[in-house]
Amino acid sequence: MTPVSATHPIIAQFKLVGPLSSAAEADFKAIIGEKQLAKGKILLKIGQLAHTMYFIANGLARVFYLHDDKDVTDYFAIDQQFIGAVPSVITGLPSKKGIQLIEDSLLYYFKVADFEQLCSQHHDLEHLARKITQFGMLNEQERIESLRFYSMRERYELLEKKYPGIMNRCPLHYIASYLGTTQVSISRIRAGIQ
Repeated sequence: MTPVSATHPIIAQFKLVGPLSSAAEADFKAIIGEKQLAKGKILLKIGQLAHTMYFIANGLARVFYLHDDKDVTDYFAIDQQFIGAVPSVITGLPSKKGIQLIEDSLLYYFKVADFEQLCSQHHDLEHLARKITQFGMLNEQERIESLRFYSMRERYELLEKKYPGIMNRCPLHYIASYLGTTQVSISRIRAGIQ
């Protein structure tokens, strides 16, 4: 557990965006849980309703979906990053995507309903959540643009920048799937052939 005197890692991420009152911080800290889970653990199955947001304190996870019976990696979260099935959280519909741990991971989590209740009580927390959501939207826009306009090498370099160390920690087939290419293409980029 996080020492009482230390700022909780999730709260520290929020405070990078702006100030948070001590009352909001204390109430937020009270709804955060902690788990140490093994590699391969499914946090959310495709078809389940998403009720929880996760923060990977240490470890690696991915969001994935199935398309034409093919496993496609849509998103990663690595040390100190959030992960969740946001479309399901927003719509209240079963998730079309799953969440899986790629490494043994320490994660923190909170129920979205509890967080929403806190946001109605603490507008500073609501404001920071909105800003973090906006940053998430910008990241997704960058990903869409990278798939449409960047070369494979540029997408590969962007992945390394966005997820430092991932190339040594993640199976190649997940990386290739995320980049929209094959393992052979990734190997060529690594070898400097392309």
